[in-house]
Amino acid sequence: MKKYAVLSMDVEDWYHLDYFNKNECNLNQSTLDGIDIYLDLLDHYDIKTTFFIVGELVEALKDKIKLIQDKGHEVCLHSYSHIRPLQLSLEDFRKDTLLGIKSFKEFVGIDVKGYRAPCFSLDRDRLEILRELGFHFDSSKIKFDHHDLYGRIDLSDFSESGPNIYNQDGFFEFEASTVEVLGKSIPVSGGGYLRIFPWKLTKALLRKYFKTNKHYFFYIHPFEFSRNYDIEIPETTSFLTKLRFRKGRKTVSDKMHKLIKLLKKNNYEFVTFNQIMKNES
Repeated sequence: MKKYAVLSMDVEDWYHLDYFNKNECNLNQSTLDGIDIYLDLLDHYDIKTTFFIVGELVEALKDKIKLIQDKGHEVCLHSYSHIRPLQLSLEDFRKDTLLGIKSFKEFVGIDVKGYRAPCFSLDRDRLEILRELGFHFDSSKIKFDHHDLYGRIDLSDFSESGPNIYNQDGFFEFEASTVEVLGKSIPVSGGGYLRIFPWKLTKALLRKYFKTNKHYFFYIHPFEFSRNYDIEIPETTSFLTKLRFRKGRKTVSDKMHKLIKLLKKNNYEFVTFNQIMKNES
């Protein structure tokens, strides 16, 4: 049985995080150095993956995006403005997505065909807009009811072609990996959970997940790799948010090496979402 892992990155800056008020943030500070750190790690293991990039960053990152492509990675859209789609009307969501498509076409000559919503904030109506606009796949589904920002996508009329993979008429939805513990779904797929959970707990959850799942879909962000640890965050930021932003950032690189080695030990092959889509087709 072939087993596949996608170690995707959502390319956004620290001030795009939903728990900050962007209008109060100093936008001259950046954590995008985390992109290069992640690229070096991927190069070390000869891993190809998928990068979901915020459209408003494309012009500034056009050379970096070309480098990402030259290294064999896939490039997709992570909205234009990083406003949660469920906060936007359907028409405003369409406009935001069109701006993202335009930015990739104008600045790097790419027709993006994959999408991931900020904070997994998507529903079926907005998914249909993505299909209308020519996207081939989305990766905004996660089974975790205890996060207020996440959306719910009704895929009841989709076929499930494999664990965490749904399709209808050639359009695919990829679900972020979770594992069931005591009847509740626990995420084992995000940079935040990798940072905050002790590695022993993450390893135990992953071992349970690997027993029954041949696909592993992971996501992480540049700020989690960034060496810029001295970001001045708004004074109004709550203690919990400060803790959430800072905790575990210095441990991420080491944990990522452990994660990759664990996936290799369990015979997972590292691919892009587009490669999986082709395999499933």
